[in-house]
Amino acid sequence: MFSLKDRVAIVTGAARGIGQAIAIELARAGANVVVSDIIPGNATVNKIKALKRKAIYVKTDVSKKQDIENLFNKTIKQFKKIDILVNNAGIFVPAPSETLKEEDWEKTIDINLKGYFLCAQAAANHMLKRKKGVIINVASVAGLEGYAQGAAYCASKGGIVNLTNALAAEWGGRGIRVNSICPGVIETAMTKGMLADKKTKQGMLMKIPLKRTGKSIDIAGAAVFLASDASSYITGTEIVVDGGWTCSL
Repeated sequence: MFSLKDRVAIVTGAARGIGQAIAIELARAGANVVVSDIIPGNATVNKIKALKRKAIYVKTDVSKKQDIENLFNKTIKQFKKIDILVNNAGIFVPAPSETLKEEDWEKTIDINLKGYFLCAQAAANHMLKRKKGVIINVASVAGLEGYAQGAAYCASKGGIVNLTNALAAEWGGRGIRVNSICPGVIETAMTKGMLADKKTKQGMLMKIPLKRTGKSIDIAGAAVFLASDASSYITGTEIVVDGGWTCSL
C-alpha cells in the first residue's frame, strides 16, 4: 500500500531540510524524483540515485511563473508524467508586526502561498488529463495558530491550509487528492538559530507532550503516506506532525 514504484514526484525546496528528507523517502518508496530549489540540489539528487532511483535537479524560484513552467516542462520531457507534487519551498522572516517591511510581507506571500498555488495549478494541468494525482502542501502549525513576530509567515501558512481545502474540493471528483502537512518545531537550517538558544528550546519542549523537537524524517514519513495508496480515501485534510504541541495549547 505504501509503494510508490515508478511514480514521478516533484519536490520543491528539496535541496536541504524537510524537502530533502521528503524527496529521499519518496525515492526509497520507489518514486523517481525531480529536485526543485533555488539553491543547488545535486546532493539530494546523488542521495536518490544511490537508492537506484532516477532524479534530476531543476533550479526554480517558485515565486516566478516562468521558472515553474520550466520546472514542469523539464519534468515531462524527462519522465513523461507527474504523479506527485510536494509543495515545500518556503521562507520565514521574523519581525514585529509594527515594523514588518512591505517587501518582506510580499516576498513571504509570493514564495509561501502564491508559489504553492502556481505549482499546484501547473501540476493539475497535467494530472487532470490522466484523472489522477496527489498534491501535498507543507504548511505549518503556524497556519493553525498565530505566533508573535510571524504575521507574514502565519498568514501564508494559514492560506496554504485553506488553499488545500479549496483545491481538494474542486479537483477531488476529477482524480486529484490534495492534503497538507502541518509540522511543529522541526530541526532544520531555518530553526537552527532559534533552537541553539537553550532557554528558548527548553520553553518549547515544555509545550510538547513527546518532549522532543521533530526531525525532517518525521515529516517525510507523513508525506510518503499521503503520496501512497494507503491514503487513497483522504483529501482536503491537514496532518499535524508536532509532537502534540497543538493539543496541549
